[in-house]
Order: sequence, then structure tokens, then C-alpha cells
Amino acid sequence: MSNLSSSRMTKWRERLWPVYPEEMGIFLPMVVIMFSILFNYTVARNVKDSLLVNSPGSSGKVLPWVKLGLVTPCSILAVIGYAKLSNILSKQRLYFTTLLPFAVYFLLFGFVLYPMREHFNFSTDWIKQCQESYPLLKDFFPAVAYWNYSLFYMMAELWGNMGIALLFWQFANQITPTTQAKRFYPVYGFWSNLGLVAAGSLTAFSEDFLKPERLASGEKDFGPQLRLYCSCMVVACIAIAVSYWWLNTRVLTDAQKGTDAKGKKSKPKLSLKESAVYLLKSRYLMYIAILMVAYGITINIVEVTWKDSVGHYFSDPVSGMRDMNAYNAFMGKMFIGTGITTMVFILFSKNFVQSLGWRFSANITPFVTMITGVGFFLFVVFKDYLGGVCEMLGTSTLTVAVGLGLVQNVLTKGVKYALFDPTKEMAYIPLDEEEKIKGKAAIDVIGGRAGKSGGSVLQLICNAATGGLGAPQLSVPLLGGLLVVITWWWIWAVNKLAIAYAKKVMETENIKEV
Repeated sequence: MSNLSSSRMTKWRERLWPVYPEEMGIFLPMVVIMFSILFNYTVARNVKDSLLVNSPGSSGKVLPWVKLGLVTPCSILAVIGYAKLSNILSKQRLYFTTLLPFAVYFLLFGFVLYPMREHFNFSTDWIKQCQESYPLLKDFFPAVAYWNYSLFYMMAELWGNMGIALLFWQFANQITPTTQAKRFYPVYGFWSNLGLVAAGSLTAFSEDFLKPERLASGEKDFGPQLRLYCSCMVVACIAIAVSYWWLNTRVLTDAQKGTDAKGKKSKPKLSLKESAVYLLKSRYLMYIAILMVAYGITINIVEVTWKDSVGHYFSDPVSGMRDMNAYNAFMGKMFIGTGITTMVFILFSKNFVQSLGWRFSANITPFVTMITGVGFFLFVVFKDYLGGVCEMLGTSTLTVAVGLGLVQNVLTKGVKYALFDPTKEMAYIPLDEEEKIKGKAAIDVIGGRAGKSGGSVLQLICNAATGGLGAPQLSVPLLGGLLVVITWWWIWAVNKLAIAYAKKVMETENIKEV
């Protein structure tokens, strides 16, 4: 009898460290990879918002334009390039080819592009002139003027999708059987979320020990902090590369790597057109795509409105200038809370899939998103009527709105990392190699971007339908209603996928027995 079948674990070890001694060589490097990916994503996500939302003449309402006009088309091109390279390169070379451009760009941005931003970005006078000439497009022009920051925003979003989906989850699905995934996947999320805590601590408290000087404009210099952030992100990329190399050269067998004894790739090769047709014909993959699109739309609808409120909260009441450093520190503390909350959720929900089933576990995220999102929008809609109550409590409606949005973001991202990601990734395991590689790449990169760009399109349509950005009291209720509709669509897809997933798992187990 093997150690895996004969060994027994205590209740708390099963929750925190359900790893047998012979599995440590795989588990620890995978945790390092996931930790480093989430660390980079958290730092990059904080920086991209700080730069774009708080630059002169800009606001949180510039984000839909960047997501729709830049992030979405670049994501499509990225997945097309990835699919073509997957037919040419080995899995190992494809992995490093995906990782290297990000490391180079982060280093270049911190030490070249940002220090020379005055030579790249347009002036604030140009923004004002364009906004006065075309008021309906006033939030579009900062995205163009600060194209250097928009490019960083795009790379940060690509990292969030390609890094998490392709550099970690696709690799994990290739080397992890279903029985092991039930133990490993929730715990990957638990320990790797220390990356959020580490990144949040870095961005929240870096100003305290760097002590940035004030520029001639009166704002604090963000350059020293940015160089520190980019250096840490490059180090994290090196840690990912070393861990992946170690697994492939010292730990994994040829069968686990998906190669034969001679090292030849065993994965099938289809053209991009054939892969796209195959994806559209697969109802199973379409259900997974709906989960991705729905999550992207709902989180985007709430985040843009909330981040604009945070920007106003940290702006000077006289000059209107936004404090980029204070905004950055606040978001860093939010990510600390998100990381800790996620770890708590994982700790107490680890056995949900085994005890309560995949369907119940996958439905938690959309219900939490809908309940907290509706609560936030209801307050924003009726804040004028609640001003007196807030004053009696010694606060303001803006402060309460920022607090409610903070709770919504922390809880939604907590259940996302704890339950949404593991259950979604488990749905890929019964699929064949072609569906795992190209189907997953299309769903996670294009599907994720379609979700966020879809949220951006809905916001732009709502703003236009209600008379432009000068009538948020009309557009916000529409966005709240769309949030409810999209969430119910999400729940419907979860229930359909649960039935299909159970059938595929049963088919896979029957094939193994034969």
C-alpha cells in the first residue's frame, strides 16, 4: 500500500497542508510560482490605477476607454500569438517566451519610460483643449495623453490574465490529476495569497521609508517607489522561471510533462481557425467562458464607480489635485485585507467542494458579488437622502461610499480567489489536451477581457443614454440593474456547467478503470 493511501492527516493539516512527503517537490515550487504571479499582479494593478486615475485631468472614468480601446484588442492579439506559438515551440520554451516580455517591460517602465514621462505624455493643456472641444469624449483624451500609463495598464491586465491562466493554472492542470487537485488547488490559493499581503504591504508602507520629495508642481515624487515596485516584480519573474525550470528538470516525469520518453511533445496540433471552431462547438467550454465574462463585467461595473470615489476622497479640496501616493497606500492596505480575507475564506471553505459539492461552491461567488454590489449601488443612488444620517454619525457620504466599495471589493475578490478560481480550474481537468491548452487560453485571455471590456461598453452606453457623464444619478441605477441581470446569467451557467462537469468526471474515471 502506498504512502498516499495509508497516511492519515489531522483536520488542521488537511486544511493547511494536505501534502504527502513525496508530493513536496511539486507542491512547494507551484506555491512559489502562484505567490510570485499574484505578487506581481497586485503591485501592477495598484500602480496602473494610481497612475491613470490620479493624473491631472483624469479620473476613474478613463478606465473603460483604456479597457475597451487598448486592453481588449491587445488581449486578442496575445491569444492569437500564443496559440500560434503553441504549435511551434515546446511547452518549456512557450512558457519562457510568455514570461520574458513581461519581465523586460516592467524593468523598462520603472527605469526608462516613467522617468522620461514628460517626453512621452501629452500636456495637461492639450487635455483641457480637447475636453472643451469634445465634452462627450472628455474621459477619452486622458487615455491618449497618458498613453505611457495606458500601456502599463494594458501590460498589467495581460499579466493578470496570461500570468494566472497560462503560467500557473494551465501548467497546474497539465501535471495535477483530479484526485490531487481536490487537495492542492484550494491550498494553492491559501498560501499564494500571501503574495497579496506582501504586495499590499509593499505599496502601503513604501512611502514611509522612502520619504519621496515634492516636485515643483506640489505633488510627491512617485519615481522612487515605482523603481522599487518594478525591481520587485522582475525578481518575482526570476523566481517563477527558476521554479518552473526546477520542476521540469528535477521533479516531473515525462508523463507528467506531457512528453514521451524521447522528449517529443505529445500534444495535438490544430490551426487557430480549427481551435476557434472547436471552441464554439463545445457547450462545456462556452459555460466556462460565461463564468469568466460575467465575473469580468460585474467586478468592472462596481470597480470603476468605486475607484473614482476613492480618487475624490484623496483629492485636495481646494486645488482638486489628487494625491497619487495616498491613493496607492490606500489600495495597498485594501490588498492586505483582501489577502487575509481570502486566506480565511480558504481555511473555512476548503472542504466545500468535497462535502457540499462543486455546484454549491461555484455559486457562492456570484451570490456574494450580487449582494455586496447591489448594497453599494443602493447607497450611491440614495446618498443625497442619507447625508443627514451620515453627518449624525460623524462622517460623510463619500467616506461611507468608499467604505462600502472597499468591503465589496475585499469580499468579492476573497471568494473569487478562494472558490471561483479553484472550481473553474477543476472544470478543465477532465478535458483533453487540446481543450486544456488552446481552449483555456481563449477562454481565460479573450473571455476575461470580453468581460471587462463588456463592463466598459455597458458603462459608456449607460452614460450616453442618460445624457452623458453629467448625470451619474441616472446611470448608476442602470448599472445596478445590469449587475443583477448579469449575475443571474452567471448563476445559470454555473448550474449548467455543474451537470456537464459531473458527467465528464464520471467518463474520465471510467476510462481510467478500463
